[in-house]
Amino acid sequence: MSRIITAVPAVFHDDGRLDLTGNARVFQHALRGGVDALFVNGTTAEFPALTREERADLIRTAVREAGADRVVAHVGGASTYEAVAVARDALEAGAETLAALTPFYLPASTAALRDYFGAVRAEAGDTRLFLYLFPDRTGVRVSAEEAALLVRDFGFVGVKVSMPGLGFVEQLLPLLPAGVEVYSGNDGLLATVQRLGGAGVVSGVSSALPTPFVALGDAVASGDAEAEAAAQQLVDAAVAVLGPSIAALKLGLLEQGVIESATVRMAIESPDPGLATRVRDVVRTVMAAESVG
Repeated sequence: MSRIITAVPAVFHDDGRLDLTGNARVFQHALRGGVDALFVNGTTAEFPALTREERADLIRTAVREAGADRVVAHVGGASTYEAVAVARDALEAGAETLAALTPFYLPASTAALRDYFGAVRAEAGDTRLFLYLFPDRTGVRVSAEEAALLVRDFGFVGVKVSMPGLGFVEQLLPLLPAGVEVYSGNDGLLATVQRLGGAGVVSGVSSALPTPFVALGDAVASGDAEAEAAAQQLVDAAVAVLGPSIAALKLGLLEQGVIESATVRMAIESPDPGLATRVRDVVRTVMAAESVG
């Protein structure tokens, strides 16, 4: 069972072109830090601003760097047509696990959701498939009972829940068949999620600073309360600074020399000088802790 699936950002050149070499370095950086798997083409990757071809290229690169068994390829789209096409591309690129966000922008009824996920499942065949819920971004809200029914009817092996707090996770867990994995998008709540019975987190911040998350997971698994408290402190510091902004996350990668440009494609505000200073400070704090450890 994975504990930390890293939601990797998409890396761009200064002029906005996709930088596959830079992306490969981000994948390598997270994997060297000890994370369990990569979540590719999710929200952290600004996927609505990626072309279909770019999404396929990123999956192909991730599979090459991590191995297919350590890649979750997000294939959701605004339409059933798009999601099915992207799922086909992901499978051709070597993905063995897919995740599908609900459709977004326009409201979607229960019947429309079932048509959408049914089509994605038909394209995916027996491939492992995760349900991805992010209502604050998609505008599509699914109750825990409806999510559990989707899991049962379409054979999802897991659910990624991107919602504030853990209320939805707590509601969902007892409704699911045995063996279905639940991940929270709340980076800093790894320990709490696992104690509730969830699998872990899908974490964007761990793409820049993976080691505190891995240390936290190890401490929880071993029951080392002192190590857990120390790791949680670093995780909380990293999430507070890098978590709210994809631009800050990329600045953290730039500070470590992992990427050459912190360019974003979507309408994301650039870090102001104060935030940039906090990013540098938290990166240095984590790196200093790594050197001591």
